[in-house]
Amino acid sequence: METAENFNVNTSFGLLVGRTAKLLVEHLQQRLNTPDIGLTMSHWIILAQLWHEDGLSQQEISNRSGVAKPNVTTMVDTLEKESFIVRIPDQIDRRINRIFLTQKAKNIRCKAIEQALSVYQTAFEGFTAKEREALLQGLQKVRTNLQSGAEGSCGHHNTSE
Repeated sequence: METAENFNVNTSFGLLVGRTAKLLVEHLQQRLNTPDIGLTMSHWIILAQLWHEDGLSQQEISNRSGVAKPNVTTMVDTLEKESFIVRIPDQIDRRINRIFLTQKAKNIRCKAIEQALSVYQTAFEGFTAKEREALLQGLQKVRTNLQSGAEGSCGHHNTSE
């Protein structure tokens, strides 16, 4: 187990996760920003949520994607200008806009998802199904721990295993 005395930032969990996430984004951006798809990562973040469930509010998109609501608003503005989505007032609460996919966004769904899956396939090359599942579960556990505010202090660590 790593301690303050033997901590190496260059091999640390945080740096490894950060660098890996950056590479994943770079590869995905390269695959999505093509003439036949034409998406940025901002587009992808919003559209992926709507492809999963069309008609979400901006707050729901923010909660599900982990993107701050003001940033979601900016992204939705851009997607609307580029004719990927339309805003429709909620039938019950007119203060809320529901975000719906246009045919343009629906038409690129399969191509975009295939490109994302291709990047994921590359990322998981050499993994067994069990290793892949363990990694995903582990990352989800880390995310849950951090969201719940689990804290440690120098010299103390959680040994719940």
